[in-house]
Amino acid sequence: MVQVDDEQIVGEDFSDARLDQQEWNGRNFLACTFRDADLSGVKSTSVVFTECDFTGTDLTESVHVDVAFRSCTFTRTNLQHSVFRHSTFIGSTFVDCRLRPATYDEVDFTLVGFGGADLRGVDLTGCRFGEANLVNADLRKATLTSADLTGARATGAKLDSADLRSARVDANLWVAASLAGARIELIQAAAYAQANGLSVEG
Repeated sequence: MVQVDDEQIVGEDFSDARLDQQEWNGRNFLACTFRDADLSGVKSTSVVFTECDFTGTDLTESVHVDVAFRSCTFTRTNLQHSVFRHSTFIGSTFVDCRLRPATYDEVDFTLVGFGGADLRGVDLTGCRFGEANLVNADLRKATLTSADLTGARATGAKLDSADLRSARVDANLWVAASLAGARIELIQAAAYAQANGLSVEG
């Protein structure tokens, strides 16, 4: 396994590169392209990717701890069986990606574009989705316990049978998303009723 530490890389083109099984620590990638690159099995710690392009990238079975993906592009990217712990994707966009099965442990998805994303059954406990685009996203049977969905755009989102207990949710989601069979708490039920114009008494 190749290990590279503490390096800053700007504007590099890694298209079609074989970078699988490498170990990266403290690296900074700015405006780099990883189109159709093989990053399977990569282990990264305290790495920062800013405005990088991961179109068609293979990230399967990769592990990322304390890693920041800032305003990155993920199109047709394969993240299956990957692990992200205490990491951020702030301002990044996902289009036609394979996002499951994968592990997302306390990940910050603030301002992320997940429009139409398939996140069925994914455990997103404690993740943050502030101001994220969840329009038409499929989150059926997902676990969103204690997640922060404040300000998320959720028109057409499918949250049927999802676990939303202790999640922070505003009125827009209660109205815009499909929630059949979703698990919620009593205080959330009251908020749902109010958002949909119902009167809760007694």
